[in-house]
Amino acid sequence: MRLDIWIHEARRAGPAALVAPPAGLLLAAALAVFVRVGGGSRGQVEFLLLVGLEAIAPLAVAMVALTVVTREGCRELHLSLPVPHLVTIGRRLGVVGVVTVVLCTAYAGVVALAGYQSGPRGAAALLVWAAPAVWLAGFAALVAAVSRSPVLASTAVGMVWLAEQIWTSAFAGNSLLRPVFLFFTTRAGDGPGWAGNRVALLTGGVLMLAATATVLSRPQRLLTEEEA
Repeated sequence: MRLDIWIHEARRAGPAALVAPPAGLLLAAALAVFVRVGGGSRGQVEFLLLVGLEAIAPLAVAMVALTVVTREGCRELHLSLPVPHLVTIGRRLGVVGVVTVVLCTAYAGVVALAGYQSGPRGAAALLVWAAPAVWLAGFAALVAAVSRSPVLASTAVGMVWLAEQIWTSAFAGNSLLRPVFLFFTTRAGDGPGWAGNRVALLTGGVLMLAATATVLSRPQRLLTEEEA
């Protein structure tokens, strides 16, 4: 596929697709530096760095994902184009995914080179951020596709994210809620139950993205009476 198509879709995805994820990571890194300079402990610094990777970056990705799904203002035009609406949105979400992978991998690498730990080492380190990012982005995209409301979708994402931050013990300690606990590494470490949680998040996220694709494959269902 030609590079110019992906450049075009990156532009259509909007500045937030390229700015939000790095902004979230930079915020966490800045807070960690501030705490370190202020005499904070090594544990506090590592916690903040891990929060950026597991909590802030996935939230930024989810907000971008719901924006990508809802910001297209010419759905009726896509009904007459040879390229399906689903393919167009898929490309833009793909841009978001590539940006996220590159940034989070680089961030984790810099943290490791600086001598700090941000979760398990090796290939498993990818699941620290990938699992919550896929789940939260899938949830955001699905709510956005069904509701067509960025306000409703962003509110739903924010409520889930905040609820899991507030009721950490309930999610971490309940076998029914643990599979959807986004912040397992930050709150409970990478001990027993961590791998199962990561797999459950990835599976749930993929299923929600598949459901989103099903909705977006029928763009005529997304039209209002005025657009129809």
